[in-house]
Amino acid sequence: MSKQDKNLGIMGELIFSGKYGVKKYFIDINSDTLSKQLSKRKGKYYTLNCSRLFCTSEPARKYITKQVVEIFSDFLQDISGTVMVVGLGNAFLVADSLGAAVVKNILTTHNIPAEIRQDLGDVCALIPGVSGINGFATADIVQGAVNTVHPKCVIVIDALTAKDASRLGCSFQFSNTGVSPGAGIGNFNKDISRETLGVPVVAVGVPMMIEASSFGYEQEYFVVTPKEIDIYTQNCAKILSLAINEVLHGKKYKNYM
Repeated sequence: MSKQDKNLGIMGELIFSGKYGVKKYFIDINSDTLSKQLSKRKGKYYTLNCSRLFCTSEPARKYITKQVVEIFSDFLQDISGTVMVVGLGNAFLVADSLGAAVVKNILTTHNIPAEIRQDLGDVCALIPGVSGINGFATADIVQGAVNTVHPKCVIVIDALTAKDASRLGCSFQFSNTGVSPGAGIGNFNKDISRETLGVPVVAVGVPMMIEASSFGYEQEYFVVTPKEIDIYTQNCAKILSLAINEVLHGKKYKNYM
């Protein structure tokens, strides 16, 4: 569970507006001055907001998935070689299980010899769990896997906390600046980023919980979640896994799922 950016209104330039309430924003924070001004790390940020209509509409999900594919393609356009997909969070807690739900539907091929794999991508995946269950710092588990596999890029997926209920389950956030596992509930652990892993990191998050302070509750780091959280998680995970599979393998991956 990671913490969403505080400056929710500063999403950058609107670069696309389409059906199903889809609005795509982009900002490239490329200077120390802008980074300090916006309280964000230097890097590229995309935000894809959409209507919750995709929860019940297959055409809407396909439309949104196409937009997500375009964002991933931008981040991964110069990547060639093994890609590791990491699903953060607690797989046993629905509101925090987005990462694990995505990874469970990723077509992994790293263990298949290249001559058999043929034109599919070289992809491996990891669900590191949370320190409260396994006793390990999540970043250390990911670092160990990176040191073993030596991927060219790591894609990290996590559920976020938010202060705005309208973003729950329908605001996809992407960046190449990494993520801090557990920050959403006050556990500021070691970052998972290019600086710590030594390889590019694409971080993806969707708000699944809202801070209780948004409703006037004063206790810090208490969060609540909507009763439809299982639907939000299921649909967001489907969109992200479809997009990741298509970007890493091409549309032919469907023949193997």
